[in-house]
Amino acid sequence: IVSAAVSKKFYHGYSTYGYSNNFMALLLEPLTGKKASAIVIPDDIMKYPYAACSQQSIVMMELLKRKGFQTRKVGFYGGEKVGGHFCFEVFYKNSWHFFDPNQEPDANLLATYKRPDIAFIAKNDNILLAAYRHWNNPEKVKSMFKNYFYGKPNHFEAPNALLYQHATKFLSNFLWLFFLGAFIFVRKRYLRLTPSYNVRNRRIFIPKVTAKRSISYN
Repeated sequence: IVSAAVSKKFYHGYSTYGYSNNFMALLLEPLTGKKASAIVIPDDIMKYPYAACSQQSIVMMELLKRKGFQTRKVGFYGGEKVGGHFCFEVFYKNSWHFFDPNQEPDANLLATYKRPDIAFIAKNDNILLAAYRHWNNPEKVKSMFKNYFYGKPNHFEAPNALLYQHATKFLSNFLWLFFLGAFIFVRKRYLRLTPSYNVRNRRIFIPKVTAKRSISYN
């Protein structure tokens, strides 16, 4: 149910922050050297119609983790020509099961094998090629899906990006308070130095004059 819902929810493509909802992420992005505005916060990804393979997997993994399931990343790298891919596995019924919400392999086919893990799929070419037959490129399928690696169970795969986006969202929402407070402070300091302010607030300081006691000599 979750896999079908996520697959139907998103079109393929990155969802990214804009100046209207996280301008600090965009302003500071050149300093990171990465596409740091590509959203990794699951609840924020859900606000968009587009999501890349990593983002769709992040949403599914987070939802399943909240329901008590163990999940782990399954990454792929097929070389410079083929590129990479991000999927995941979920643990239930005493075994791991592979899901790819972005590229959507044949769910009915995988169901006949009780939705196996990637290790089983990758070593059986007939299952792998049939599941991804919509690619129409058997060599590309083999180059990609036979070169897989796992992440740690229940580990968020982009912790630095997650921290960065939470921090920049906070700054984007509340940085104006800092400048407002600084403006008020500077304005008060400036006004205290002006004569009109001191007169209006009765802050004219008149030095006390002590009269000399007159001494009479008889």
